[in-house]
Amino acid sequence: MADLQAKSIKVLAIDGGGIRGIIPAVILRELQKRLGRELWQTFDLIAGTSTGGIIALGIGTACNNGGPYSPDQLVGMYVQNGPAIFRKTWLTPLRELILPKYSPEALETTLETFFKDTDFRSALTPLLISSYDLQSQLPFFFKSHRIAASPEYNWKLIYLARATSAAPTFFPPYHLIKGAEDYALVDGGVFVNNPSMAAYAEACSLYPEASEIVVVSAGTGNRQDSIKFAAANKWGLIGWAKEIVPVLMDSVSEAVDYELKTMLGTNYCRLQVDDLQEASSEMDDVSPENLANLQAVAKRYVSSNSGYLDDVCAKLKEGRGSDMPGAGRV
Repeated sequence: MADLQAKSIKVLAIDGGGIRGIIPAVILRELQKRLGRELWQTFDLIAGTSTGGIIALGIGTACNNGGPYSPDQLVGMYVQNGPAIFRKTWLTPLRELILPKYSPEALETTLETFFKDTDFRSALTPLLISSYDLQSQLPFFFKSHRIAASPEYNWKLIYLARATSAAPTFFPPYHLIKGAEDYALVDGGVFVNNPSMAAYAEACSLYPEASEIVVVSAGTGNRQDSIKFAAANKWGLIGWAKEIVPVLMDSVSEAVDYELKTMLGTNYCRLQVDDLQEASSEMDDVSPENLANLQAVAKRYVSSNSGYLDDVCAKLKEGRGSDMPGAGRV
């Protein structure tokens, strides 16, 4: 590994949030434009959860004819495929009472089209993709830098993308089997919807001699909805079933935000839309109006926070502090 003395290590972490992944994709498009190079050339580690995991795989692997996808192409992926992935019918309200709200078929078809047969070893920079294993009741992280020492962890990207985006109540778990390995994986958002802290911990392990670590955290928009005491006070199992997933994901994200602001100060750069305005906070609102509104909200964030984005880019201008390849070490 290259000498990291006095080197600044850069980390990118991307939140979960379903179709609201449009927001960080638009923001990252602007970041890449200002930096003048692809994001994997800037960041020493890219982490993602759920929809953020899909983005991380898209921008951080050679899955697009030998290179990565651009953030702009990812926006197109959401707009073009979101309506099929989150397709609702008159039976949907009945289905979600006893089954996952959506069949995984459209999601899996999209992932197969998008990632094709690409392996995880194609990572262009170290990647950390989160999931949670129901069978062991433990977090499960896909780590590209683990593959060199343990080739059995070189799964297909479509497996990783399906596992990290298996949001409880929305999609069924993903059953991953390889040799003696057997996992029942769900969306990593149940414990790290904002994967910034996990990414920071991983960077500390990967680059112990770094002089500083800069974490850029791209959010999917801050939900403005609230739950009143009068309503929650009467909820039992059925009442909580609909609300528990967003409550868990939001609370985890806010906790990470607080912790890293305290630990890193200005080296924790949170790129987050605080007010979704006309855009929906729902993970699965794929109406034409909302797809347009999500893009508009993200573009307004970029415009109104141009100075802050300049400051963030100034921290990133030197690029990666390491020359470690995507699967370079355990």
